[in-house]
Amino acid sequence: MVILLALGAAFGFAVGQICVRVGLKEATPVTAISISTVTMIAIVWPTLGPFIIWDAPSPSGVLLFMLAGVISPLATQTLLFVSVTRVGISRASPLRNTSPLFASLLAIGLLGERWTLPMALGTLFIIAGASLLGMRESGAPKTFRRRYLLLPLAAGFLGGFSSPLRKFGFSLLPSVPLATCAVLLGSLTSLVIYLSATGRYKELVLNRRTFQWFGLNGLCSGMAIAANLIALEKGNVVIVSPLIATVPLFTVLLSFFFLRAFERVTLNIAIGAGSICLGGILLIVF
Repeated sequence: MVILLALGAAFGFAVGQICVRVGLKEATPVTAISISTVTMIAIVWPTLGPFIIWDAPSPSGVLLFMLAGVISPLATQTLLFVSVTRVGISRASPLRNTSPLFASLLAIGLLGERWTLPMALGTLFIIAGASLLGMRESGAPKTFRRRYLLLPLAAGFLGGFSSPLRKFGFSLLPSVPLATCAVLLGSLTSLVIYLSATGRYKELVLNRRTFQWFGLNGLCSGMAIAANLIALEKGNVVIVSPLIATVPLFTVLLSFFFLRAFERVTLNIAIGAGSICLGGILLIVF
């Protein structure tokens, strides 16, 4: 059950990324994040609202999940977008994809979870495969300041930190519907503050196609976030987080079938896909 939920969440995130990839031909990442977040709120809140258990909800638990929503996806996506412009995707992707390693280490140290050798190897195989699938040389700056490598590494750490944070949050707030709504509320609140403080709301491109593609991303991502939280509530971070990191594999497969003009099979893609599959087998079987 946990494995299927985690892989289902990864597939949902991958479908959302395909939609974003098409939509970004006409708009900016700020538009993508904004429309996606609002769509997630508009769909998830009415859907999960009736299932929320209001018996003495923990205010600290709600705030903790709101903080998790600020950290991921908003902060991690912002850091990744900035790091891609500074150091290039081929350098940023491997560092961003370290999040399962951080998540597992934090879960072991803070939550007392166990990490067997097959689990460790499976996590490393998935990280290596996801990094290979995410590497692209086009547009990568030839010269850059090394300190900018801290940006994607910070995105990887925050992405990893959010998983054990959410797992711990369920000890305070044992309600997946309320936790999901709180995560999205945190993302929306921080997004509004960010757009207002920076004035980047002026960059928003609002038309039929941006609402179509980024709205679809919001739909897929909202369902994926809910599945991810259910998996974390029922399972261990050391299993769920690496399986969520299989998103690049699903993205490449979907791109190959639906966006052939954007994706071609290369040696990196073949090795990366094989590495992720091997890592998933190690996690699931052992």
